[in-house]
Amino acid sequence: MKMKNKVTLVNMISSLALQICTIISGFIIPKIILSYFGSDVNGLISSLNQFLSYISLLEGGVTGVVAANLYKPLVMGDNQKLSAVVVTSKKFFNKVGTIFIAYSVCVAVAYPFVFKLNFLYVFSLTLILSMNLLVQYMFSITLRTLLNADKKVYVVSLTQIVITVLNTLMAYISVKVYPSIHFLKLISGLLFFIQPIVYGSFVKKHYSIDWSADVDNDLLKERWNGFAVNVAAFIHNSTDVTILTIFTDLATVSIYNVYSLVAAGLKSLVQSLTSGISATIGQAYAREDWDELNQKMDLYEYIIFVLVSFLFTVGALLITPFVMLYTQGIHDANYSQPLFGMLLLIAEALYIVKYPHLNLAYDANKFKEITKPSFMEAIINIVVSVALVGKLGLVGIAIGTVAAMIYRMAFHVYFTSKIVPNRPQYIFYKKFFLFVLVSVFGAAICYREFPLFNYTVSNWVIHAIVYSVILGIIYLCISIIFFRNELNFFLKYLKR
Repeated sequence: MKMKNKVTLVNMISSLALQICTIISGFIIPKIILSYFGSDVNGLISSLNQFLSYISLLEGGVTGVVAANLYKPLVMGDNQKLSAVVVTSKKFFNKVGTIFIAYSVCVAVAYPFVFKLNFLYVFSLTLILSMNLLVQYMFSITLRTLLNADKKVYVVSLTQIVITVLNTLMAYISVKVYPSIHFLKLISGLLFFIQPIVYGSFVKKHYSIDWSADVDNDLLKERWNGFAVNVAAFIHNSTDVTILTIFTDLATVSIYNVYSLVAAGLKSLVQSLTSGISATIGQAYAREDWDELNQKMDLYEYIIFVLVSFLFTVGALLITPFVMLYTQGIHDANYSQPLFGMLLLIAEALYIVKYPHLNLAYDANKFKEITKPSFMEAIINIVVSVALVGKLGLVGIAIGTVAAMIYRMAFHVYFTSKIVPNRPQYIFYKKFFLFVLVSVFGAAICYREFPLFNYTVSNWVIHAIVYSVILGIIYLCISIIFFRNELNFFLKYLKR
């Protein structure tokens, strides 16, 4: 038991370290690109990466199915079944990789023609950018899934930390030695070959995979269960950049990309802080222990609301000053977009606050029931964004995302009330509107009493501390007054 706890702790620490490294690198490399190559190049890279990522739709949930089918043979020591699952996964992703090669060439040829850009420049850059995903599909993804399923997350995380650190260092060195975006991204692509080398060596040493095992075709039939959910999640993360590329310009894509760095960083932080809660919800549902489930849902909702309200309110107050400091000296695009920044964070906050209900639906294996709402979310996002982007630009895109997130949040709260006894919707909405009102009140106090107009690093840090203290005290008071039961349950849970 102690050994299992030790491995779990190492996995958690390594995963958190990877997220921190990824967030830091995610801010440094775009800054380097903006400083040396400008907003148009930064927007072009973001746009090309988005178009290349559409190939992931072919995966259609296979990774999750493979992981689910690895657990039993790993526990039972069934090497024959384990080999069949791994070989099936490997051959499937090899096919996806082969299709991706053709798709990458099509994007490389079509993109410069459609958007009237220099052909050779964009063609070569597209092929270089495709190296990362190609390595994933052809060599890495099956081995990574196996290691994650066998609780060897630390191997994956530590490998990726090394790649991320080297990528950041080499990006800085490359622009000093030879300032070419093609050279910078070529180095980045080559570094990803470290993954299959490390994973392959580890798997060869610790597992006895029979690579000549027969393919299990029945395995892949399960992939469609979660397909709609994957599509909706993909569209949430991808629609905005695609629509902006088609209807605006690359400088606008760059603005969106910089603001989304903050939103993505905050979302990643919330996910890492709440990653262990979902499993306890699923276990209570499986036992049909409705009292325990309701109690844990109360706690889960409370934790999510506190984290999201605190982080995203502070973020909304500071995002535009941060972006202006981040893009200081870059004058080829207007990065002062306070309304867009606020709406983007509202959209991301709405996406996150439904996590307790979304994860409950996953844990209850209700993929079929949430298929139509997943597609509806995607349709609302696309239709509203396309309708408004022409007149409102970035703000129109953000409004489309907010509208889709409101719909999906409302559905999942409703759906929970149908599958969990004694869980009426007003339980969620009481918390929701309370935290909205408190957040607006707290933001108003911060903005009125301590406005931030002079954008310097020291001034930004001081205001970040002041805002955090003010909002932290407000949320603490609200918690003591309205959520004493959740606090007591949380403290008891930590003592176990």
